[in-house]
Amino acid sequence: MGRIPENTLRRLTHYLRCMQRLAEQGRDEIQSKDLAAYCKVSDSLVRRDLSYFGEFGKRGKGYSISILLPKIREIVGLDKERNIAVVGIGNIGRALLNYPFHRFNFKIVAGFDIKPELVGKEINGVPIYHIDEIGRVAKEKDISIAIVAVPEEAGDAVKEKIITAGIRGILSFVLLRGPFPKEVWVRYIELPSELEILSFYMEKGGVI
Repeated sequence: MGRIPENTLRRLTHYLRCMQRLAEQGRDEIQSKDLAAYCKVSDSLVRRDLSYFGEFGKRGKGYSISILLPKIREIVGLDKERNIAVVGIGNIGRALLNYPFHRFNFKIVAGFDIKPELVGKEINGVPIYHIDEIGRVAKEKDISIAIVAVPEEAGDAVKEKIITAGIRGILSFVLLRGPFPKEVWVRYIELPSELEILSFYMEKGGVI
């Protein structure tokens, strides 16, 4: 498998959620054009995106959701549960602790902060630790992903603690300065950028 375009990976996770809903509705076999219409993308895009990973459909019958769904879960690494830590228990962090990540095979097992009134407490069943304990807790709870929701000025200090703890995946609401070790993967949640892109499509038209 060669290099996969990032936009293809983004759409692949979108197809995954669409097919999960279709499966819940009792659907199984579906044509690419029907899947495309449900996911609000073009038919040719669905076929091209899936072709990166093999041949899944049958001519005249389309795709079997019961076969394709677990295959896509495996491709994106969701055939196993991944443990998550939330770093920064402010408004965003508290909201994340209440989000049903378990539906997507992720599990929040710990929160981290520095506020004395939070450390040692539980929120929605998730224990909150001091950030200085992240190394020990990450090892004990096999944490592989950290979601960073701290103020921007605290981002770099938190980043170093997360990397030192051996956590390989970082999803951050704030910009973190590199460099990063090559085995650490960093993604950003940039709401202003997404709103700006949405505004562009609303202004210019076209398919997102």
